[in-house]
Amino acid sequence: MGLLPFVLAAAVVSGPIAGGDRGQPFSAMAAAEVTRAAYTEAEYFFGGTATSFKPTGPLGVDGLWKIAPDTTAEYKVRMLVRRPADASRFNGIVVVEWLNVTANLEGAADFMQMQEELIRSGYAWVGVGAQAAGVNSPRSGLKDWDKARYGSLVHPGDAYSYDIFSQAADALRHPKAIDPLGGLAVRTMLATGRSQSAFRLVTYINAVHPTTHLFDGYLVHSRGANASGFKAEGLARDTENPVPAGAHLRTDVDVPVLDLQTEGDMVALRAHLTHQAPFARYRRWEIAGAAHAETPRWVAEIPPALDMGPACKDPVNSAPHHAVVKAALNALTRWVRDGVAPPQSPAIELGPDPAAADPIARDALGNAKGGIRLPELEAPTATLDGGANTGAQEAAAGAPRNFCFLFGRTKPLDAATLKARYPTHDVFVKAFGAAVDALVTQGYLLKPEADAAHKAAADSNVGR
Repeated sequence: MGLLPFVLAAAVVSGPIAGGDRGQPFSAMAAAEVTRAAYTEAEYFFGGTATSFKPTGPLGVDGLWKIAPDTTAEYKVRMLVRRPADASRFNGIVVVEWLNVTANLEGAADFMQMQEELIRSGYAWVGVGAQAAGVNSPRSGLKDWDKARYGSLVHPGDAYSYDIFSQAADALRHPKAIDPLGGLAVRTMLATGRSQSAFRLVTYINAVHPTTHLFDGYLVHSRGANASGFKAEGLARDTENPVPAGAHLRTDVDVPVLDLQTEGDMVALRAHLTHQAPFARYRRWEIAGAAHAETPRWVAEIPPALDMGPACKDPVNSAPHHAVVKAALNALTRWVRDGVAPPQSPAIELGPDPAAADPIARDALGNAKGGIRLPELEAPTATLDGGANTGAQEAAAGAPRNFCFLFGRTKPLDAATLKARYPTHDVFVKAFGAAVDALVTQGYLLKPEADAAHKAAADSNVGR
């Protein structure tokens, strides 16, 4: 790929940070939860001079993008560090998450789904506030959320986010006066990002990774059709030389990349336009029946009542998206650490018109065909789709915008259909369990989640 004429500046790290009006970091774990996990949580500031980049040629769909340094600006942002309290429990792997700012705050969207696997396997996790909205947004941004704690932070804009992310990784890999990881011996560093953060990671992999080589692998989770640009803020597109829709990940990348997508990413974010064949260091997993966001449960049945999400019109998707995310982290770790490449999942089948509002091919129940086959689709008790939900008050004048379009829907099957499919409880449990066991064999489900799924099916009322 060739290195470009760019020298990474070293960030100055300070902390651990204490005090403030609220006396804790934004999005801190509950103290009892940290203790129960036998982890520590600490916040650090880091800053210095960040560089923005500009493309030095056209940006093609192939992702083989070249950039050069452009402007510089001073910055100071934060990282949140969670690591095993006992260093002997550390597995040597740091997961660095690009915190998600779609809601104008710093959200640990991947930690939320990976938490159990991170803790039980002894990973260290670091959330990096690389984007401006998480710092500067009124009310929800750090500087307004706790003026005393975060008032000194400075973010010059998302054009600098890529270099800020690199400098955070460098501070973790090559600590100087202050080591945010407390002396842990780091063998492997993985980058992860979900949704808007995944848009950024695609551009980082294609354009910035070849200049830094700081990460040993990437989990790109729930990207859309568009990768992020080099100048525009947030989800906006660059006005000059924009990143092309459907951009692929470059095929000469020198570290493993696992691209994890849901059915909902294809419906709501048009991620099916980015599908590409596997190559030496790239695999893609597609989860049928899962939404971009959800309220998960193993068996969709009533009671209890299905969740309505952020005040949505219909019950939101209940597929256990999180379970495949945990398996994806495990698969990426094995690939990077042991050289064992994961499978390429079957693709979710598309209908005759990829430009349709719903491009997915569906069965008689309305569930997606193809893809990773969750037990909720192989032994269905509901129709689970990844798009089309709306806010309950969306049409009302002055109603606030919400994110229901990302949450999909759960539509329980009627009693007659359930009775015909599952004349006894044992029939349901066997069908559901066989699907669970198949996912474990294929590598898309880990044993703790499989055990939870088996128990939920056995405890359910389906077929009773």
